[in-house]
Amino acid sequence: MKRLHPLLCLLLFTASLHADDNTVRKNIRKIRRAFLDVLELVPTSEEVDWYVVYNQNGYEMAADYLATHAPPDKVTYTRELLLNPTYWGRDDELLEKSVIEKNVVYLSGLSKTDFSPQNVELGKELLIKQALLASDDNAANTIDYLVNELTCRPATLGEANDLLQLFAKVSLKADEMDAWKTVLAHIFELHDCKYK
Repeated sequence: MKRLHPLLCLLLFTASLHADDNTVRKNIRKIRRAFLDVLELVPTSEEVDWYVVYNQNGYEMAADYLATHAPPDKVTYTRELLLNPTYWGRDDELLEKSVIEKNVVYLSGLSKTDFSPQNVELGKELLIKQALLASDDNAANTIDYLVNELTCRPATLGEANDLLQLFAKVSLKADEMDAWKTVLAHIFELHDCKYK
């Protein structure tokens, strides 16, 4: 039996309860932004599930966690600031490429401290392998997994189709891993990946 990705479970669960999908998406985006601001890391799928599915006050819980786990250079991110509507109502901000690469290394499970160029390349390969394993080598599910990990949301139909076409085209000329790395580079360019 195939295992569903945790964020897909989240969306199905909320839909089954007739929850306001827009509210769920807003909460996930708020949590992602706060994690990126304080830790420079996206929340994992399990963390998103914990804060949004299993708790009614998930964003507040995430703010508590982040305020108490802020690194020394981020102590200005207090609970009060993170809960202020002015804070999370700001316009999207562009992430530095190094932050996106740091998240690839982190999400791959390779390291929480070493974000060297070698680890970034190895992290890309490990994240792609995790996605392939989790999706039983199904290209569409692999794309959804990768988008989900980096944006905290499933790929849209348009994104999935574009990325599938890109993978098919590139895989004719390159080996499979290089084709997936090309897809991953295009995922980095998605608005919800490169902005917080």
